[in-house]
Amino acid sequence: MSSDVEVLQEESSYLVISKPAGVFTQAAPGIDSIETRLKSMLEQRTGAPSKPFVGLPHRLDRGTSGVLLIARNERALRRFGDQFQSRKIDKSYLALVDGVVPATSGEWIDHLRKIPDQALAEIVPSDHPEGREAILRFERLWCDLNRSLLRIQLITGRMHQIRVQAASRGFPVVGDWNYGNQSNWGENSDENRRQQFALHARMIEFRHPQTAKKTRVIAPLPSLWSDYLPDMNGLKLDSD
Repeated sequence: MSSDVEVLQEESSYLVISKPAGVFTQAAPGIDSIETRLKSMLEQRTGAPSKPFVGLPHRLDRGTSGVLLIARNERALRRFGDQFQSRKIDKSYLALVDGVVPATSGEWIDHLRKIPDQALAEIVPSDHPEGREAILRFERLWCDLNRSLLRIQLITGRMHQIRVQAASRGFPVVGDWNYGNQSNWGENSDENRRQQFALHARMIEFRHPQTAKKTRVIAPLPSLWSDYLPDMNGLKLDSD
């Protein structure tokens, strides 16, 4: 089990890290996760007998890579939680999907629910009692005859939201076996739940928990992406 954590930005009240695909954000004791890796890293760094505080105001799916915000104390965790709750945190993702998305930009609005007793979500009618509104905006950055690269801004944060909304329109995320794509992405696995897929949390923008200054952090794309896409230098991956 690797204990490496790539830190993108660090302050006394928070960390921003780049999560690798294939690792849980949080897991049961004894299972590798970002939470346990960070606790181990911080323990080794400080040498203090007390356990370091690692707060998780949001999470990324196991198969997703990218930027992850970590609170270093309870106060920061509460303030980040308030920002997520009031939709004051901006998050954007890059998704490589199967098929040619016809529109160059647009908005997808659905209602999602978690399927009982399964680690899956599905789209349901708007009047479904368990349905929750799911909204995202997308921009098509590139496409060929088989695939499209999308930049996605999440307006809401539902379970597997990007994966379900894209797959329901016939554009499953590459490598996402759970939602209808059978391509391999990254390290192969015989288990769907361990499979990595082409979804990367590219950017997060939030208010500093102490100063309220707007802060933006970008997670570089893993090198794997360059194996599947054309000249990456020619693509404008980030909005202004």
